[in-house]
Amino acid sequence: MRGIRPALLLATLTLLGAVTTGCAVNGTVVATEQERRALEIAPGTLVIVETFNGRVSVQGTIDPETEVRITRRGSGTTQADAARDLANVLVEVAAEPGRLTITARRADPTRGLGNSGADLEILVPTDVSLELRSSNGRVEAANVTGSIVVRTSNGAITTRGGTDLDLDTTNDDISVSGPAGRLFLRTSNGAIDVRSAVLVTLSARTSNARVTVSGSLAPGRHLVATTNGDLGLTLPGDAVFSIAGSTTNGTVRTDFPGLVVTETTIDGETAPEPAIAIGATTTNGSLEVMIQRP
Repeated sequence: MRGIRPALLLATLTLLGAVTTGCAVNGTVVATEQERRALEIAPGTLVIVETFNGRVSVQGTIDPETEVRITRRGSGTTQADAARDLANVLVEVAAEPGRLTITARRADPTRGLGNSGADLEILVPTDVSLELRSSNGRVEAANVTGSIVVRTSNGAITTRGGTDLDLDTTNDDISVSGPAGRLFLRTSNGAIDVRSAVLVTLSARTSNARVTVSGSLAPGRHLVATTNGDLGLTLPGDAVFSIAGSTTNGTVRTDFPGLVVTETTIDGETAPEPAIAIGATTTNGSLEVMIQRP
């Protein structure tokens, strides 16, 4: 496969004003530097991105020019300290057949991070797969047809498209639009929102927040669970499924014929011999299973 041009592994091809600025943030001074590195990524490549204390944004494009845009941050009590700290925030790019790895790391990992870190914005071909990792930062991926794996904390995850998604964060939301395949979605103290799903197999868990799902489900077992939050499923009117749904201290509602509703449960089948089985549980929140309207 084509990889990164060799010179790119040694130096930045293009600097976007490689600026260093200082500002007071939470009692610290921050120095930043921005740069842009051109990439060549073959179709079907696995793109692995890892950063710390920063945002990751990946955008699929049909443009042959692909690149990574980097914003590095150093922090300290003075401008000189911040500039010295900035030199310890490194971004490395490595290519091998079928794999591209972009890594932001510290040269001195034992030092406290402060506000130092790195944000990465990457343009890739649409037919790649992604493994994205960060901490204390949001992660976004759009217009990619391959699989998407995301691990972060204290940051939201947002995806558009993709087949087979494995997304995990804490203390923030997960928002997924137009996915297909298997979905494993996990967070806490954050909402989960799945829109326009296409024949997905779903496992979605959170706490202290709502879960909403719309679209079509593939044959098989599906689990949707939260605590202290509303849970809503919106499915095609001709969907054939069974459901075991429950809540406490919340309203229960459905407009699917054949389902049995009590004060705290929704159970039953929409037609005989359903190939789709749904488990849906919440506490202290409403439970709704509704027909998708045009």
